[in-house]
Amino acid sequence: MKKYILAVDVGGTCIECGLFDSSGYLLSTSMLHTMEVMQGDVAEYVADELMRKMDENAILCEEVYGLGIGVPGIVDAENGLVLKAPSLKWNHYPLKEKLQRLLEVPVYIGNDVNTGLLGEVEAGGLQHVQHAIYMMIGTSIGVGLLLNGEVYEGHRFSAGEAGYMITDQSVLRDGFQPARPGYGFLSSKAGGFGMAHEYEKTTGKPVSAQELFSLVKKGNEAAINVVDQAVEHLTSSLINMTAILNPEVILLGGGVGRELSPYLEKIEGNLEKYVHHKPKLRISSMQNHSVLNGAFSLCRKQVKST
Repeated sequence: MKKYILAVDVGGTCIECGLFDSSGYLLSTSMLHTMEVMQGDVAEYVADELMRKMDENAILCEEVYGLGIGVPGIVDAENGLVLKAPSLKWNHYPLKEKLQRLLEVPVYIGNDVNTGLLGEVEAGGLQHVQHAIYMMIGTSIGVGLLLNGEVYEGHRFSAGEAGYMITDQSVLRDGFQPARPGYGFLSSKAGGFGMAHEYEKTTGKPVSAQELFSLVKKGNEAAINVVDQAVEHLTSSLINMTAILNPEVILLGGGVGRELSPYLEKIEGNLEKYVHHKPKLRISSMQNHSVLNGAFSLCRKQVKST
């Protein structure tokens, strides 16, 4: 009898692996460091960790409905291909095929932000909401779009790639230097890696995004300037998306998104000033678990449909 669902959140910094029972209760979770895993084959590392988790809990493959997995990048969910994931250096990576062969259970993959959006709809800050923008700000930036109660993926699975938005018109004339190869302008200026990169360019001192926000709290002027500029870029992007999509709610998630509480009033003031119908602005309360919960929901949804 099938009782369990495996779930994975592939992040730019960490990969979280989870084991759920069929009701959605998280039984076990563990972390892999993304940069270490990338030294080998990511699918093999993830499969080994999930099999270890099953062995620890005396679970057989026959008891597992399947695996849901959220991946940063452009994902062809129908064919199980990661078309492009710059942070993982993947191009047309056959993730579903590899994991199904290694684990011998059905595998369902999705873009991490869309998967996180599904988690928020099922169990988080977007329950009972029909129209929403879910902006996940972590290592880079992505957006999940909820339209008429459904996750919108767009033509060729590329809706919500907000990290490529241009929020400075001078870029159209002069171009820009991405913080990391493959990164778009908004991710380079306002994602966690991009902000840390901007601080290092200014001061010559390397920091993590977490350390950068600690410096802001301590009154470090260079850190404050970097974050203030990032918030301006983020606010411009949210105004433009709101003008087009007219959402009920804007939900901010991800490690950087959760640090933006002190800036919400300023962002809301600008939304009030520049759009006709200001949406509610919230920060996710699911901590780092929206994608993992969404991966569970993705798998459960696919199992039910088949």
